[in-house]
Amino acid sequence: MINTNKQTSKTTTLGPIAWIAQSWQDLPLGVKGVYVIALPLMVLLASLGSLYVREQESTMLENKLRLALQNQRDIQKVHTLLIEASTGVRDYLLTGDKHFLDIFFQVESKLPTILQELEVQLDNQEQKSRLVKINPLVQQNLHDLRILSEYESDIASDDLIAKFKSQVSTLDKLRYEIEQLNAEEAILVAKDQQDVIDQRQRHIIITLIAAISGIIGSLVAVWIFSRTIVKRVRLLRDSAAHLAKAEKLDLPSSSRDELGQLSNELDHASQLLAKNISDSIQAKREAEEASASKSMFLSRTSHELRTPLNAILGFAQLLEQDLAPGKQRDSVSLILGAGQHLLKLINEVLEIARVESGEISLELSPTAVQNLLDEATHYIAPIGKIRDIEIKSTIAPDLWAMANRQKLLQVVLNLLSNALKYGPVSSVVTLQAYRKGNLVIIEVQDEGAGIPDNLRERLFTPFDRLGAEQTKVEGTGLGLALSKQMMQAMHGSIHVATQQSMFWIELNACEPSVQSNASIEPTTHKKRVSLNNKRSILYVEDNMSNRALVEAIIQRQQDLRIHSVKTIKDAKQYISEISPSLLLIDLNLPDGSGEELVIFIKSEAKYQHIPIMILSADALPETILRLKDAGAEHYMTKPLDVALFTKKIRELIDES
Repeated sequence: MINTNKQTSKTTTLGPIAWIAQSWQDLPLGVKGVYVIALPLMVLLASLGSLYVREQESTMLENKLRLALQNQRDIQKVHTLLIEASTGVRDYLLTGDKHFLDIFFQVESKLPTILQELEVQLDNQEQKSRLVKINPLVQQNLHDLRILSEYESDIASDDLIAKFKSQVSTLDKLRYEIEQLNAEEAILVAKDQQDVIDQRQRHIIITLIAAISGIIGSLVAVWIFSRTIVKRVRLLRDSAAHLAKAEKLDLPSSSRDELGQLSNELDHASQLLAKNISDSIQAKREAEEASASKSMFLSRTSHELRTPLNAILGFAQLLEQDLAPGKQRDSVSLILGAGQHLLKLINEVLEIARVESGEISLELSPTAVQNLLDEATHYIAPIGKIRDIEIKSTIAPDLWAMANRQKLLQVVLNLLSNALKYGPVSSVVTLQAYRKGNLVIIEVQDEGAGIPDNLRERLFTPFDRLGAEQTKVEGTGLGLALSKQMMQAMHGSIHVATQQSMFWIELNACEPSVQSNASIEPTTHKKRVSLNNKRSILYVEDNMSNRALVEAIIQRQQDLRIHSVKTIKDAKQYISEISPSLLLIDLNLPDGSGEELVIFIKSEAKYQHIPIMILSADALPETILRLKDAGAEHYMTKPLDVALFTKKIRELIDES
């Protein structure tokens, strides 16, 4: 706290100059700012006002000069057109070729317009008077030329000669008047040019004076500002740097303004802040390292695990299609099932990691609960038939919830799947949905014994499957953990009953959204493609197993052929020689990223029509969005679904 009595006694012992300086120091920063800013601002405003006035005068003089120059050009143009008209008529009389009369007719149509513009633009009274004399002479000259242009006899008559002499006489008079008009206009142009030069000189002098005045005023203001404020602010800045290093401060204040008060407060708070800043820096560093490690883990896991699965699942799908029903086909089906189970585990691990790290931002919208639950029941029904379990649904009408439809469907499917897999055989699973206050409740109940109290806390722990050692049902132990994270991201919750085998979720209720009942049926366009005119596909991939799989899929299409390259350089050379119907690109290539090739294709006008499909093991949403923004028509993650991959290739080629 500042001792005001001590400072008052101190100021009484100071001299007048020192007292004024101390009084200035004690003024509030707002008052100081007004004084510091007002001085250069007043000089600046005065300078700007003077410059504005001079600029207006310069603009007026330049416009006047521009108009005079235009008048001079128009006068010269009138003179030129009259000579061209006379020359055209004379050439016609000498040669009899009527093409020479085209010049006369053009001049006859242009001259009136030019003369009217001159009459409007001339601001000198003498010039206007001379233009009044010129107008009838122009009309007379054009009249004479009109009569001469209508003469068609090969023998010159006395009337023709007389009219020719009259026209020449009129033209001579016009020349004299136009030359006088042009000479006077030249004098006006020279005068206007001199006025502009003089005005520019005055403008330069005034600008220099304004600049010097502004510099002097600014220097004075800067001096005052530096002496009274900046120096103290720098001291506080240096103190803040020490504070950021968790060091104690010693900031004695010699004034009572805001900076003095701030100095005192900083000095008082430094001891408390030093430890907090040190802890905060350490926590931030650890969080950044953890976030970077998690991002690297997600990216590397996605790529390294999906790449070998692509060949395993891809060739297994092809074998399953080729083999006849029997033991070998059943073995391939087991390979497919195990591979798909592993892929599901990878997807759930990556998704729950992204949800926990806050990398997934769900877009919520009004969702029709009835339609969503009907769709979930339709998807999950085949699992129930295997174990002879019936699903009974009781859904309240007009039930709408604020949710992300895809993620809510995923949560409901997970709850129904658990009920069908772990519930008793030949039993009933009950699905209910109703509204309770501002919440929408969705319940899934089977006829099992329920979850013991001592195990209920482990339900939502990742990779923890209760009773996994007592069941042969496959699972990852991530379903409920992921469902909980999804519900929290949708501002909802998931719960488990205590006395029965029932799970329920709660979501915010909302009003129905306007949806169209019209459904658009997809249309299939069948195209006949000659076998002798195969469509070419370029595949850019350096992994041998991935190339072999895609080549095997494409070779099954008789009207398609595929050419594979390993590098971006080879791809560019192939495209420049043969324009493919489709481009398949992997992202990790020996000489760069496949994204560079996408950007190159879409930036070249001659290649922009080629559709692009990305085939990559990187399944991160930000990567997919970035590649689509770059111009890729489709992004398919590995491992490939052979049927879906074949269908998408057909769609892209047909569209191209």
